Amino acid sequence: MAIPGSSAAGIVLGVGAGAATSVALEPAIEVPKQQAWANAPYRILDTATLARLVAQGGVDLSTAADEAKRDGFGPDKLDALVYLAQTVPGIGEAMALWRRGLMSDADFAHTLVKAGLDQRYAAGIIGNKLAEPVGLGDIAIAIVRGILPAPAYVPVPVPSSGDKVPRYPVVNLDPEALAAKLGYGPEELEIMVGRSGLSMAPVMAAQALFRGIIGPDDFLIAIGEGDLRTEWAVPLREASRQILTADQYMEAVLRGWVTMADGKAGAAKHGMVDADAQLLYEIRRRPLSVSTITKALARGGNFDTANAPFNDPYVASVHEADLGPEWYGLAEAMKYTYPSAFVVRALLTDGALSEAEGEQIFLNEGWEPSLAKTVATHYATGTGTATDPHVGKAQTQLWTALHRSYLAGDTTDAEAGPVLTKLGVAAGSQPEVLSLWAEEKSLALKKLTPAQVKKAYGDGAINPATGAAWTQPEALAYLIELHYSPADAAAFLAI
Repeated sequence: MAIPGSSAAGIVLGVGAGAATSVALEPAIEVPKQQAWANAPYRILDTATLARLVAQGGVDLSTAADEAKRDGFGPDKLDALVYLAQTVPGIGEAMALWRRGLMSDADFAHTLVKAGLDQRYAAGIIGNKLAEPVGLGDIAIAIVRGILPAPAYVPVPVPSSGDKVPRYPVVNLDPEALAAKLGYGPEELEIMVGRSGLSMAPVMAAQALFRGIIGPDDFLIAIGEGDLRTEWAVPLREASRQILTADQYMEAVLRGWVTMADGKAGAAKHGMVDADAQLLYEIRRRPLSVSTITKALARGGNFDTANAPFNDPYVASVHEADLGPEWYGLAEAMKYTYPSAFVVRALLTDGALSEAEGEQIFLNEGWEPSLAKTVATHYATGTGTATDPHVGKAQTQLWTALHRSYLAGDTTDAEAGPVLTKLGVAAGSQPEVLSLWAEEKSLALKKLTPAQVKKAYGDGAINPATGAAWTQPEALAYLIELHYSPADAAAFLAI
C-alpha cells in the first residue's frame, strides 16, 4: 500500500543513500572521537559495575561512593547494589558446611535468603539437615540382613535374636516409607530386595543337590540368584562333582585297579597332559627297602629289570626312595639285618663268635663303641668253638644232682669241689656256692629227712599236719618237696 503524499522509490533511495553515507563517514569520524576522549578522559563506570568491584575487593567503598554520586547514586543505593553483588555458597555446598559444623544456623539461613528463595520453602530445606535418606540399595540390603523389618514378601526373615551370638538390633523404621522418600514405590523396593540377597555359592549349591539337601529346581534358583545365567547350571553341576585327584588316579594304576590309559584319562580331567601323568606315575612309585630286598632275594624273589630304571634292585631302591645322591651308598649299606643282642650273647658265650666279631656286630647295630667292646669282652669265651647242646644238657643235669645230693647230706664240701670244677665254676667262686647251699641245707634240716618220712609211713605214725596216720600220697608229696622226682619218691617208699 502506498504512503499518501510520498514516493516509495524516493524513500528507499534516501535511506539507501543515508546508510551508505554513514558507513563512508565512520572512519573519518572515529579518529576525532578517539582523540576527544583521550583529551578528556572523564567517563565514569556504571554504578552496578562499581558495586561488583567493591564486593570483589577491587575498589574500596569510599572511592566507589564518590564516583557513584557523579552517576546520581547515593551511598544507600550503592550499599544496596554492593549487597546484591555479593555472593554466597550454593544451597548444596552450604548444606554440606552446615552439616559438618562449619557454618552456623544463621549463616545457612542467610544463604537461603541470598539465593532469592521464597521463604515458604526454607523450613523444608532446613529440616533436611539430618533427614538425608539412605539409598534404595542400602534399604534393600538392610532388609536382607535383618537390620530393617522384613516386609511380608521376604520368604524367611532373619531371626530377631541369636542362640549364642548377640544379634545386631533391628532399626525400627518402615523400609517402604524410606524408599518413598527416594521416589520409589513398594514394588520397586521389592525388586531391589530380591536382587540384593545372594543365594548359596554355585558350587556349594551343587554339593547340596548331590547330598539331597535341595532339589533340582532349588539348584536352578540358586544359580539364577547368584548372577549366573541358568543355561550354565548343568555344566557347573557336572564340574562340581568330586573326582579322584591326579595322584589318586596314578595310585590306582600302581595298585592294578585301572590301566595306565584309564589313569591318564583321569589325570586329564584335571588338565594334565600324558607326559606329566607318566612322570607323576614314576614319582608315586615306591621301592622295597634295601633290607626287605635282601630277604626277598634270599627267598628266591625275582627283580623285574624290564620294568625298572636300574638293573640292580638295591640301586633302584635308593634312587626311588626320595633320597639325594649323597645318601645312596649309606642306604645300600643297610641291606643286611643282624641277630638280636641276646642271640649274639649266646654265640659269644658258646664261642661261636669271637670277641672281635661280636663287637663288630654290636657296632653294626649302632651301639656306642666302648659299650660294644665291653659287652663283647664280657660274654666272649675265647675258645672260638661252640658247645655241643648235649654237653650243656648234661652240665645242667649234673648241677641239679649235685645240689640235691648236697642238701640231702649225701655229698660233703670236699666231694662237691671237684664236681663244681667239672661244671666250670671257678675255684674262687666255689666257696660262695657251697656257703649258699649250706644255708639252704640248714633250712631243709628243719623238716623230716627222706628216711624219717619213709619210716613214719611204714610204721603208720601220726602225721602232725593231718592228725592221722601218714598216707602214701602224703609221703610222696613230702619227698617231692625234698627235690625227689615222682618216680624216685615212689621207688624210695617201695624199697
